[in-house]
Amino acid sequence: MQFTERARDALAELQRAAAPVLALLAPQRCGACGTEGTLLCSACCDELGLAGAGRVERGAAPPGCVAGAWIGPYEGGLGEMVRTLKFHDLPALAAPLGLALQGAIGAVQRELGGDATLVPIPTDPARLRDRGFDHAALIAAAAARALRCDLAALLERTRAVPALHTLGRAERRRVMDRVFAIRTGATMPQRVILVDDIWTSGATFEAAAATLRAAGCKAIGVVAVAREALMNGA
Repeated sequence: MQFTERARDALAELQRAAAPVLALLAPQRCGACGTEGTLLCSACCDELGLAGAGRVERGAAPPGCVAGAWIGPYEGGLGEMVRTLKFHDLPALAAPLGLALQGAIGAVQRELGGDATLVPIPTDPARLRDRGFDHAALIAAAAARALRCDLAALLERTRAVPALHTLGRAERRRVMDRVFAIRTGATMPQRVILVDDIWTSGATFEAAAATLRAAGCKAIGVVAVAREALMNGA
């Protein structure tokens, strides 16, 4: 088991080291449609609602949260961009996704009653080690730079969890119970907006919000790049 973990870490490190060289050799492609020549083509930018401050879609917030917003549906080009970012070693895609969250963040801030600190949902440590970057942190950082608002990594994972897309709604909430903790020494803001790539059942946001409320946060909103449709109450 120890050898397997070391071999996996060595492979991940090799992939990270080789990524800049491969990026120079391979033609740049749109993260949504695959067209050569650019990281995000203008057609996809317009079609997916990523232009300017981004499209804003609204819906009921997860339990314990005041407001929630996202750019568009996961099914389609936005989902393809998220998957390309996470699974094809293209962290540069986090920048346009973060910029396009400005409108959603602004809408949630207004419901919270003022400026709020952006808090990314932390990636599972094993996945972070494999990828070499935290996608939600990169997305949140791009949004914070554009909006000139505060950004704080307040949360950490207490344990690994299985892939949530394989679980039903009730099971998601069960496995996410107390999966987050406040980082040692963190100062708790009064208003927080949680940032993640995908919003499905809301179980992850709900668990993170419960941790923040217990630590003294008064108002919590959530934003995501994409909202995934729940089928058959899953």
